[in-house]
Amino acid sequence: MLQTFLAAVIVAAPGLVLARGMWTMQNWARTAVILLLVVIGLYYGLTVVFDAAAEIFSGEHVVPLGTILIITFNALLRLVATGFVPVVMIYGLMRLGANFHESPGQRAFMDRGARTVLLATALSSIFIVFLIIVFTLLGSREAIEKIGLRTMLLGTVWRPGSIIGTERAQLGLVPMIIGSILVTFGTVVLGVPLSIGTAILLAEVAPPLVREIVRPAVELLAGIPSVVYGLFGMVVLAPLIRKIEVPYNTGFGLLNASIVLAVMIIPTVTNIAEDALRAVPRHYKEGSLALGATHWQTILHVLLPAARSGLVAAVILGVGRALGETMAVIMVIGNSIAIPTPLNDNPLTLFLSTARTLTGNIAVEINYAAGAHRSALFFTGVLLLVMILLVNSLARYLMRERLPS
Repeated sequence: MLQTFLAAVIVAAPGLVLARGMWTMQNWARTAVILLLVVIGLYYGLTVVFDAAAEIFSGEHVVPLGTILIITFNALLRLVATGFVPVVMIYGLMRLGANFHESPGQRAFMDRGARTVLLATALSSIFIVFLIIVFTLLGSREAIEKIGLRTMLLGTVWRPGSIIGTERAQLGLVPMIIGSILVTFGTVVLGVPLSIGTAILLAEVAPPLVREIVRPAVELLAGIPSVVYGLFGMVVLAPLIRKIEVPYNTGFGLLNASIVLAVMIIPTVTNIAEDALRAVPRHYKEGSLALGATHWQTILHVLLPAARSGLVAAVILGVGRALGETMAVIMVIGNSIAIPTPLNDNPLTLFLSTARTLTGNIAVEINYAAGAHRSALFFTGVLLLVMILLVNSLARYLMRERLPS
């Protein structure tokens, strides 16, 4: 009995306060009622949608099309019938906003509340990153305890099937670390100049007609699934690379993966670099041209240095995309668990050798991994996070404004 009374008081007290605020025409009460109606409407709308989906998908047999239409029509009727009154109330309260009173203290309170909500929204990203780090660290704890950081970071052999006793050297991540670094390096070397050149073309050189054709084509590259890029590398690039007459050249390896990833980062780097170039104040360019510099000299010596921070950000995002890509890389890199080495005396044939990346290692083995093996894959995720953190730290260092000497 006491618990029921307390529950009634807890529920009734806010209602009475809200009712008094509406009776005295307080703006905070109007805002609270609108938010309450919106929350209730969203909750009920989602309930109706899920109920309809349950009727359609939960049966043992396929629901006929006519029945699906009837269920959908009934769900719409329920939404309209029950949502009409709340919608009218919300509309009326919004139209009558000028008739509600708001004291300076209430205005300050609303401003503080808005700032608090925005701050919480901004901090949520930090909180999510923190949760991801904690999750991966907890998952990798077993590997750290049983295998050891030194073994995983310096070991050159990855043989999870032979984890017996103290054979710690069988879970070394060095081959995958080197593979990820080499693929990212090749991607940057091939993709960044092409992307920056495309950005310069779109921002400063191309006429409107060419710009209207090239920009949608570049943006279309971002919408192509990564598996399609992988198929392109397997069917088109691999036979072409295989024509390079080098022993043990299969066409699958670091070069193939670098080319595929270079194409994949073009939209990201190009769009951000173009925005950075367009953000440079117009008088920079006009002043350079007025001093007698050519258009290309202005681009090279004025616009590019002025847009340095944006260009570095574009490159860093491209590096992050290359480090994090999985499916396309798995399909074209060969997935050899060994440190890449040149195929002959020419050091450049290093990029013709097969390899495996950190992301590919997780994707290939996570389905059947267990115990210390699975934990080592979680540690691979931790290592990827550390690498991304180092890349971002390098970007912040490069984006710092040069201090006058």
